[in-house]
Amino acid sequence: MLKTITLICMLSVFTSIKSNKGIYPVKHNETAAAEAASISISPNNPLIEKDQHGQYLNFDITVKNTSSHTLYLATIEASVMDALVKPVFRESISVNGQATGIKSIGNTLLKPGETITIFNPFYALAPDVKITFLQYEFFFDYADSPLQKEKNKKRLAVDFDVSIKKVITPRAYAPKTNFNLPLKGKLIVLDAYNFYPAQNAAAIFRSQSGLGSIVKSTRYAFNLASVDENGNMYKTDPFKKENWYVFGKSVYAPAAGIVVDVQSSVPDNEFSGKVVKSPRIPADADPNHLGNYVIIDHGNGEFSMLQHLEQGSVMVRIGELVGTGQQIGKIGFSGDITFPHLNYRVMNGAKSLAAEGIPSYFNNYKLYKGSSFVPVKKGRIDSGDIVEAGK
Repeated sequence: MLKTITLICMLSVFTSIKSNKGIYPVKHNETAAAEAASISISPNNPLIEKDQHGQYLNFDITVKNTSSHTLYLATIEASVMDALVKPVFRESISVNGQATGIKSIGNTLLKPGETITIFNPFYALAPDVKITFLQYEFFFDYADSPLQKEKNKKRLAVDFDVSIKKVITPRAYAPKTNFNLPLKGKLIVLDAYNFYPAQNAAAIFRSQSGLGSIVKSTRYAFNLASVDENGNMYKTDPFKKENWYVFGKSVYAPAAGIVVDVQSSVPDNEFSGKVVKSPRIPADADPNHLGNYVIIDHGNGEFSMLQHLEQGSVMVRIGELVGTGQQIGKIGFSGDITFPHLNYRVMNGAKSLAAEGIPSYFNNYKLYKGSSFVPVKKGRIDSGDIVEAGK
């Protein structure tokens, strides 16, 4: 269990503007900040995950240009603060960085009224860093004309036109449900929720406010695929669904609960040459392109969704009580995917388009390190891990 972390609710936003006489502060209130840009965080109080390797903060930052200027986001600086408002740790990305600099987060040029959403670029911290609260500062350059844009390329990170501070109060995550891996055999974890997949993968979200804050049931989702002893996910030709080792494998309930939603009639995709060919079905048969799935309510505000199942393979019905390890279906090739795999997520609600994703920890599995493995009694899994349910 994670120790409770004291949270300091500091929700003020600051702004400072640079003139030809230097940088000076203006009114420290939300009205002044709105003259430049607004910053929102989703979720408002991000969860802190922790394992022996580090601490992890998965949240989205939405930036809206509320000024009459075109703004270029040149630097983001993050500080971990203690209870006395002293920095414990500070890191930044800027226009002066290399490939991992500000360009790694995508488009950062905002015209008046435009909004961008950024996955937190400082998602991992050392395990011994004590997080009381976070202070993020965003530094903008004006980019109203081609001349300004050209001059901005030569500006240093400490030379900026507008800066805004945002205080974030995360909270420790205490898992409630004891989960088991939903597939047997050796598996590889794909497209989990570290920086690169979380930023680039398609996310299910809905708008919460005018600031564009989002709810993502996929926030802590990951894909699981079976592998052989050499780590291969398929044999010979990958453009035949049957050649993927995971295709047709049994899927098991990761924990006990009540089935609250099922979809089982969506035909599986097929490969047409080297292209995925989706079936022709009525528009209302699978409007969100989820494919076949099962959603289980674990009774404590945690819901499992197991997605991309084979047509007709679902073995449970709505209202049925299932036990841990009970078979619920088989892996297929349904929904918006490019190869067979299981998408697994835990959410705080039964509706995948309206729920927020929450972390899942797994009991009794093997974490492979080449030809050897480490037994894990309880832990998190992430992109690149090769794991296997304990026997």
